[in-house]
Amino acid sequence: MMLMIEEMFGERDPSYTILGVEFGGDIPMIWYPGNRRHVAIRLTTSAASYPQQACYQLAHEAVHLLAPSGGKNANNFEEGVATYFSAFYMRAFFPNYPNTVDVQSYARAVDLVSPRLKSDAYCIRRLRTKQPSFSLITPEDLTVEFPDLKSTEVEFLLSKFVRDPVKIPEQSSNNPDGSTATKPI
Repeated sequence: MMLMIEEMFGERDPSYTILGVEFGGDIPMIWYPGNRRHVAIRLTTSAASYPQQACYQLAHEAVHLLAPSGGKNANNFEEGVATYFSAFYMRAFFPNYPNTVDVQSYARAVDLVSPRLKSDAYCIRRLRTKQPSFSLITPEDLTVEFPDLKSTEVEFLLSKFVRDPVKIPEQSSNNPDGSTATKPI
């Protein structure tokens, strides 16, 4: 999975040691045990019983290993890339898994990122060549790579991600693959 991520989006920051994957809690995340440039992935407790759900969550969280923030929240751009990759990975390895997004904050981020990655699979890699950390990408960097983005979209993508607790109603779900069914991230 990390090889795919690095091929698509560029090399990860090797100054962080990846400790592994654990299960616990209600929201998947990466965390930094011991403040020693260590990083671990935590998948939800429910994913321990559902391998495909675990793979979906792992694919999303593994993108955050490219340039760990040291505990600061990711921006919407990074979350959009992570959400895009989780759907991409699942289509490649589990084509019958319903790759969907049912949380509005993720849906908006992936809606802006997805068409750009579909038209140019290496656009993120180019951006990260100039600035490896998603959190340090500037409005100018995004505007040069994606001149079609409106200034409000650039501002949104570079702002701190806030996980919306409200789920999208099933009939209006925005999904990276165009489907309308919902599935928790």
